[in-house]
Amino acid sequence: MTSHTISVLTKSRFSFRSAPFFETVRRTFSTQQPSKMNEKFHLAQGSSHTPVEKGGMRIYNMRFCPYGQRSLLVGTAKGIDFEVVNVNLVDKPDWFLALNPLGQVPTLEYSDGRILAESLIVSEYLDEIGDSTRPLQSKDPFQRSRDKMLMERFNMVINPLFKVMLNLHKPDLDLSPFDKMLDNLETFEKELVSRGTKFFGGDKPGLLDYMIWPWFERFEILFAMGNESKLKIPQSRFPRLFKWTNEMLEDEAVKTWWLPLDAHVQYLKARLFGPVDYDFLARQPQSNI
Repeated sequence: MTSHTISVLTKSRFSFRSAPFFETVRRTFSTQQPSKMNEKFHLAQGSSHTPVEKGGMRIYNMRFCPYGQRSLLVGTAKGIDFEVVNVNLVDKPDWFLALNPLGQVPTLEYSDGRILAESLIVSEYLDEIGDSTRPLQSKDPFQRSRDKMLMERFNMVINPLFKVMLNLHKPDLDLSPFDKMLDNLETFEKELVSRGTKFFGGDKPGLLDYMIWPWFERFEILFAMGNESKLKIPQSRFPRLFKWTNEMLEDEAVKTWWLPLDAHVQYLKARLFGPVDYDFLARQPQSNI
């Protein structure tokens, strides 16, 4: 088992609440075979910086961060051997801030002290140095640039999604960001239809697929914590993205870094109501997995 392998949690530990858009997704999750658990605690203030093994690569992550997940997906898809160190983003260690003053994940560190940060930059770099037989970007400059344009455009989905998620606990929830999110999601529905391919990257997931996946994994939080009738992503409006979502679940990199709905919900509730708990997965008994 490589150093970056983390299991899918067992169905018995987490249960799913009904959500029409993700019903097929849920069935796929429930049939996945769990591998050995290797959840890691998050290093906080007062911890020490352990040097990266000589010749090695380390990616600093936060287990519930979609931006950090981007690079883990790409590194795994590209067959790169890397170490993962989780960082507490509320109580950041001084040594981590010395590596990356912005204190963000992902941050990539080499044993010789070289550092890279920002999810798109790190992910593109991993694509370039990984398995050359598994390119994640088009050789065509125009298509490659268009994919990057769509990665930027996806921020118009991310931003309103976060606005809804961070206000799900409020009785007077403003639904306008959700409507805006759906409107912007249509760009990606139409793009998949236009390309006529299984994934944005063709027959296999490409960089664009991996860059947007983490937020699709989190969409069901809206149903679990919000008003299901009002926060419903209509399958009839996004049939191709619905199919794409289920196809992505068959990808080995996605299976490696996926977390179930209840884990995402538990983290978000802690973020909304406090205190933030990054380590509840690492504290779970692992002998049964």
